[in-house]
Amino acid sequence: MAPIAAGELLVVADEATRKLVTLQISMLAMQASHAESEARAVAIVNEKSSALDCVVVDVGLAGLDPWALLKHLRQDPETAMIPVMVILGRPPNESDMLKLIDAGVMDHLVKPLSTTLLCAKIKAVSERSRMQRELKNKLRFALEYSAHDALTGLYNRRYFERRLREESAHAKRHKRPFSLILADLDHFKLVNDTYGHEDGDRVLCHVAELLGGSLREDDIACRFGGEEFVILLRATPGPAARVVANRLRASVASQGIALGAKDELRHVTLSGGVAAADERNNYDVDNIVDRADKALYRAKRGGRNRVEME
Repeated sequence: MAPIAAGELLVVADEATRKLVTLQISMLAMQASHAESEARAVAIVNEKSSALDCVVVDVGLAGLDPWALLKHLRQDPETAMIPVMVILGRPPNESDMLKLIDAGVMDHLVKPLSTTLLCAKIKAVSERSRMQRELKNKLRFALEYSAHDALTGLYNRRYFERRLREESAHAKRHKRPFSLILADLDHFKLVNDTYGHEDGDRVLCHVAELLGGSLREDDIACRFGGEEFVILLRATPGPAARVVANRLRASVASQGIALGAKDELRHVTLSGGVAAADERNNYDVDNIVDRADKALYRAKRGGRNRVEME
């Protein structure tokens, strides 16, 4: 039987069955991990969930509750799509088949194991599993790509609006604060008029890198449009967000960028407006973007290169 590309199985069975399965799948250029308990099986599946092609479970293994294991695998979103085959001690009747279907089992084998059938079924299940995993990865990549701004690499406005809805719902339900920083580059039109749009794009990427590299993992920075950026700070009340905004403003102002044919070192600045949903306003999320925008407008009118709070 033709080998398949470097696949991997988890075999939950006694040593004799494991050795038989391992020997046969070696002909398919596959590898196997082994477990003889539910706890060990769950640990391996969690560790290798992105690489496992199939889990083979001997339902007659002493000391194992196979139905508890199968239930655990099906309930975890990270492992629910890994196909499971079971090894039975006798041919299943109709009641057995219904139980296997209800447990999410994809296929079964009956002892004594036919090595030809074993290889054929594992090959078919594993190839299907791999195709599903590749499609899932392509979909994830497409979603990630569509969520990012093509120029700066930051998240785009559409992604921000989705995350804002999620944070707003959490704030209302769990009384968890969050804040927004709406930031706009000062005199950006002058940069484009003086150095051209190509250098203007470089300035946007420069600022985006400074913003994105200065945040916590749970925070997100997005290009809101043009030279405007928005930053969502999770679990952050307004006063703390203002501190963050001023730190970001100072970082941008201090980091020069070479522009023009003569590589002139220029310093760009930004102004920021902060709005929050926190205990001070009873976690009000209504018009939070407009509130941040009004604060940004005051920062612009106040002289630029500054931060104002709603």
